[in-house]
Amino acid sequence: MSNFLLRDPDCVLIHIPKTGGSSIRHGLWASRYEGPVFGEMPDDWRGYFKFAFVRHPLDRLVSAWADFSQMRNFRNSIDSFLDIVVDETVIYDERRKTLAERIRHHTIAQTHPFNCLSHADYVGRYETYLDDLRMILDRVGMPQVSVPHLRKTDHGGWKAHLNGKTLDRAVAYFDQDFELLGYKRP
Repeated sequence: MSNFLLRDPDCVLIHIPKTGGSSIRHGLWASRYEGPVFGEMPDDWRGYFKFAFVRHPLDRLVSAWADFSQMRNFRNSIDSFLDIVVDETVIYDERRKTLAERIRHHTIAQTHPFNCLSHADYVGRYETYLDDLRMILDRVGMPQVSVPHLRKTDHGGWKAHLNGKTLDRAVAYFDQDFELLGYKRP
């Protein structure tokens, strides 16, 4: 999605949507950051410790659908949402303006080059968020503090929403994430 240079202590958050990045940026670093920088890692940020979080691809998809349904006026089924997600003609970069473009921006594969995950020195998992975040905070010399859970949605997990052809389409679309991030395919 976008990269942020977090200040005091200095490090780079590679923010992939729906993986806990808003809680880090707004909850822990408040307004002490620069960015976003979309789709690239600035040369002068490469020397900083860079970290990201990833999430099971289907949980992330359903969380994004719930976010757009509960907070952003998307009033359609998960099937309609997935139609937008897989539509390669819909832009996802910083030019995004329409609801469909914002959906694509929040749901492109975590391993897509636009997300800059390959630049991360450390990749935490949403499933072990607090433990991984504690390690990151230790690494950058930030005191351990409680972390607010921002932009939380209520959705019951991917198994409650994805089945049949919809599940097959989602798994196929996120094939690279399953492969490269080591998440088990259903």
